[in-house]
Amino acid sequence: MSHPVVAVGADDPKRFWRYLAPNSITALSLILGLGSIWGASHGRYDLAAWLVVLASLTDRLDGFVARLVRGTSELGVQLDSFADFLNFGIAPAWLSFAFIEANQRAFGYSDAYLWFCAACSLLWVIGAVFRLARYNIHSDEAVPTKIFFGVPTTLAGGLFAIWFLAFYKYAQPGAATFGGAKLLPETWTVSAAQWRYLPIAMLVGAFLMVSSLRMLKAGKTNSRWKTWTVGLVMAYGALFGMLQLYPETLVIAPSLWILVFLIWGQVVPEVKNLRPPPLFPRATEAGQPHMRHQEDLADEEQD
Repeated sequence: MSHPVVAVGADDPKRFWRYLAPNSITALSLILGLGSIWGASHGRYDLAAWLVVLASLTDRLDGFVARLVRGTSELGVQLDSFADFLNFGIAPAWLSFAFIEANQRAFGYSDAYLWFCAACSLLWVIGAVFRLARYNIHSDEAVPTKIFFGVPTTLAGGLFAIWFLAFYKYAQPGAATFGGAKLLPETWTVSAAQWRYLPIAMLVGAFLMVSSLRMLKAGKTNSRWKTWTVGLVMAYGALFGMLQLYPETLVIAPSLWILVFLIWGQVVPEVKNLRPPPLFPRATEAGQPHMRHQEDLADEEQD
């Protein structure tokens, strides 16, 4: 079945700009993700991680702007999904692998361990794309609006980048070269042995993204003071993320959120008993399986 095409152009300029505004922010997110990959490839690991953090901010901003100007669209949803895959799937995975590869000899890691790091990064990418695909196909299903099944890619990728920054800041000897003054004692440093757990963090993140563990969505609370608390914490994260300051403080709120509400989702009966929508597609009303758009077009051409 074909769908009518609605042109948005000079005859409807207000509508054009309304849809352009949020999609332009999504395009900026893509630029940040590409910049992160460039930074990791050129040894600018702090820049690469900060750009992922900034991308997590623009990811929330484009949705806010779309709702504000009533510019939500299916195109915007798909663009946002592609941006999330780049920013929180590929960019963190490449940052992890590029950092370990560049420091392999200095840290005394074997070639076998480097291959292990590559495998962990690949699993992170697969986990991210699986999480995004599952979210897209379930977005129109009757799912609880206050619950996530699995950790969102934005939260996983952004938190990984913040933890990387916190570790990287304290791996530098002497005075801090980025992220403001060091708030922890100078005697606390990150060693090569501690960096060894970086790919393990990728494995844990990949598992959390593909899992069906229940957790509360940020801002979806029934209490005014809880809503204000979440808002203030998010505002603090946005401000210091843009200023690129104190990553050791930015890790606290999202880490606690994941820890507390992943446990909450497994012990609260009304949440624990919720079941995610099925992964595999149901048959259509005509009894035919769902097809990819390209396959659908091919069948139309044959007809």
